[in-house]
Amino acid sequence: MGDGHSLAMTLTMDTGTLHRCKACGSLVEAGSNFCSECGTRQIDEEHRPEPVVTPVPDADHPPAPVLLMLIVLAAAGLLLALAVGVVLGSVGDDLGDIAGGDGDGDAADAMDDFGPVAEDWRDKHQHVADEASGDDASGLAVAANDAAAWIEVNEPDLRAAADSADGGSASLYDDLMGIFERRAEVLASIETTAAAGGTGLGAAADELGELDVLDQQATATTCDIADVMRSEGDEPADHLPSSMRAACA
Repeated sequence: MGDGHSLAMTLTMDTGTLHRCKACGSLVEAGSNFCSECGTRQIDEEHRPEPVVTPVPDADHPPAPVLLMLIVLAAAGLLLALAVGVVLGSVGDDLGDIAGGDGDGDAADAMDDFGPVAEDWRDKHQHVADEASGDDASGLAVAANDAAAWIEVNEPDLRAAADSADGGSASLYDDLMGIFERRAEVLASIETTAAAGGTGLGAAADELGELDVLDQQATATTCDIADVMRSEGDEPADHLPSSMRAACA
């Protein structure tokens, strides 16, 4: 019966649309996916449509237009960073000039730190002189001790400022530090004299006179530093403490 069924199918089919199954030899209608007798797939593998594959860009190797755009953006970013750096550097220089005058020479830069501290010495000296003008030995001893303690506390900052100076002002700043060291020695002598009951009206007069001489030496040395400032292109009035500006004009 099976053969009769196959024959019946054969008779009803147009022979122009038939081909034989490669597996069992039965006639199969063209375009059929499978043989009706043995079930073998009929589509020729050589005529199967190839799948369409869309290339995916490699993350490490982007397409040429994208790569070119990345290069352009990177170059623009670099140029922008350089421009910002130049502007910030220029602004920083301008702010430095505003804060400390020209600030280009070592003498001026050192005085910006040294001057404000050293100027406070004037108040300490005046206190000692005021106490010495009376007959209160204990008050003179306290004033001398206070002035000496002030020098000891501020000596590191004064020394750091002096050491930052170079060139023609370096030795002059060393001279100013030597004057402070001598002041401390004189103050110790005044304190000893006052502790023993002496005052500036008597035994401490010589020491008080030496403090005056030391102040005069400090003023002369500071004015020499002002001359160095001028030679370095700076205006002394922009850097000297207020008490020294008139003296060194």
